[in-house]
Amino acid sequence: MLFLARYKMATLCRLLILLCLGVIAVHARAEESIELCSRSRLLQQAHVRGLSPALLPQQTSPSDTDVLHYSLSLTVQPPDSYLTGKNVMTIRSLRNDLNEFRFQLADSFTITTLQLDGCPISFTRINPVTVQAEFDRAYRAEETFELTVGYEGFTRTEGFGSIVFGVRSSGAPYAYTLSEPWFSYTWWPCKDDNTDKATADITVTVPEGLVVASNGLLRSVESTGQGQTRYHWVHRYPVAPYLISFAATNYNTWTVNFEHANGTMPVQFFIFPEDDTAEHRAAWEKCVDMLSVFSRIFGTYPFIEEKYGIYQFGFQGGMEHQTMTGQGGFWEGVTAHELAHQWWGDMVTCKTWHDIWLNEGFATYSQALWAENKPGSSGFPALRSTMQLLKPSRVDGSVYCYDISDIGRIFSSSFSYRKAAWVLHQLRHVVGDAPFFAILHEYRNRYRYDSASTEDFIAVAESVYGKSLRWFFDEWVYGIGAPAYRWGWANRQVNGKNYLLLSVEQTQPDTYGVFTMPIDIRATCNGQSWTRAIWNDARTEYYVLPIPAPTSSVALDEGGWILATEIQNAPYVPGPPVVVDTAPTPGARVSYGLDQLRVTFHTEVIVSASDFEVRGQRQGVQPFIFQYDPATCTVTLRFLQPLPPDVYTLRVRDTVRAADSGLTLDGEVREAVLPSGDGQPGGDAVVYFSVTLQAHPSPPPPVGRRPRR
Repeated sequence: MLFLARYKMATLCRLLILLCLGVIAVHARAEESIELCSRSRLLQQAHVRGLSPALLPQQTSPSDTDVLHYSLSLTVQPPDSYLTGKNVMTIRSLRNDLNEFRFQLADSFTITTLQLDGCPISFTRINPVTVQAEFDRAYRAEETFELTVGYEGFTRTEGFGSIVFGVRSSGAPYAYTLSEPWFSYTWWPCKDDNTDKATADITVTVPEGLVVASNGLLRSVESTGQGQTRYHWVHRYPVAPYLISFAATNYNTWTVNFEHANGTMPVQFFIFPEDDTAEHRAAWEKCVDMLSVFSRIFGTYPFIEEKYGIYQFGFQGGMEHQTMTGQGGFWEGVTAHELAHQWWGDMVTCKTWHDIWLNEGFATYSQALWAENKPGSSGFPALRSTMQLLKPSRVDGSVYCYDISDIGRIFSSSFSYRKAAWVLHQLRHVVGDAPFFAILHEYRNRYRYDSASTEDFIAVAESVYGKSLRWFFDEWVYGIGAPAYRWGWANRQVNGKNYLLLSVEQTQPDTYGVFTMPIDIRATCNGQSWTRAIWNDARTEYYVLPIPAPTSSVALDEGGWILATEIQNAPYVPGPPVVVDTAPTPGARVSYGLDQLRVTFHTEVIVSASDFEVRGQRQGVQPFIFQYDPATCTVTLRFLQPLPPDVYTLRVRDTVRAADSGLTLDGEVREAVLPSGDGQPGGDAVVYFSVTLQAHPSPPPPVGRRPRR
């Protein structure tokens, strides 16, 4: 099809542009006021302590081992940053002859114990963050073993504050962690791989008077008798290592219940005493309504057998630790964003950091879904206004993160959060509401408690929708830029029938290529509004739309479904002529006696007899007398005798030109429906009809035919 050919060329251009320009890495713009997770906000506040690509976590192939469980025990005494710990990892071998295992732990720690099934073994430090345990025997596939790592030393904060010790202005000591993306090694040993999730026991011993918040359910709190308290948290859902956390300070705590179909679930809160106000409590407790809304939209809360919690920490944003979100404040948008991550980011985790938009874009769009669906919401107007607030400050990069050596690029507010949210918003409009939410449910069901890549999500979307969406994801996820539109409209009446004429030009830079999108057009006729989608896939395109009466006003993308950098209304630019009517109509069956044909254009044309041909399958080319009436824009072809019974083809060649624009005929006739055309000059109009010995009514339009765009 013609639009596919243009789409493929546009895609090729985008890929060539990306190869020429290289990967675009940007940081969030400082003046952006709505930031969602802690990483984006921190990028505005301080220089991120970078990590050389050579020091990115190195690990054995994910296919070699499967970590089943972590049993992590820590002792800390904030604000002192010295940490003593032990982690017992239960691991299953996935291949024969496994004789080593790599894990991540910073070289600032001394490894005091390394045991395999209780027996000491040796290790090799591969680099400052990676340790290789050397086994004393080989393990077969499906064998399970325990690796115990005892360690101690001063912690080293990396990234966005992977582990932080300090004293608040109130004088209270604190400690908290934030490991994303790959900084777990700065405080605990693990196989830091998003594709290998495990359950966990987390035991943290702290000075008396401090309270520990962590993942899962609190199993026990006990005094050591030495001025310390030991907190034991148990998490029985699979969790990616970067989502394991703890925080300790002199928290005030309280619990409310989330009522669901099968019972109740505790929702726990940990707040600094100096911030413990009724207003702040009410702000955080909005998450209970959010749990109801998101459970209705996305499915049951993923960790319904345990809890959801929010604890306060030093970041002025949030971090979606599994079942226990860290938040630096009380903003409703952050609360919605971080809760949504429990589905998108925690239950289903990005497979690689290239795919971070599957975490952050989903959570950002969930903010808009909350605005649309929360109690008392105006619905779609709230959705539209929220998406306008979430427009990215720049669009000249891709949603897919090609460069994961730059943490700032991974967590780009413009690309990984906002533009990614717009990918989902636009996808919803392209496929429709019911298919869109069905896609989310299938994505959840297929990858629950696992990880997924961009290609995984695309495969789910296409399987649910039933059609290829490669054109959409190539331009919006893998490509750069966004469209800008200049458009105009005019009324046209031809032989008593009314038409709305549109000219649409994409004016974005050439480096962005041409975007393929359905665009909603709303027109008002005799005080009644109607909306129709046009299919736009060319730099300049023209449309002739039948309407019931002259139009008094027209709006393009009034619903705000497209991430357009500009939509400019301008005078209508005349386009190519199209065929708006024929007699007989396309596909008609007429009785013997037909002695003329009529072809009507939407505008005055420059035309001659050589622009037409009438041919029967058996009877061949039929001679005719040509007549053109400029007043009605109609050509009449009179035959020398009535057409004999046969199946006939009427061809109107694209040598016909518009008198005003000089452009050639836009002639393609799809599914026997007029007006003709695909929006661009060129292409013959071909109409089929048949003459029979008996009269036959014209067939009705095909049932279930997709409306012409």
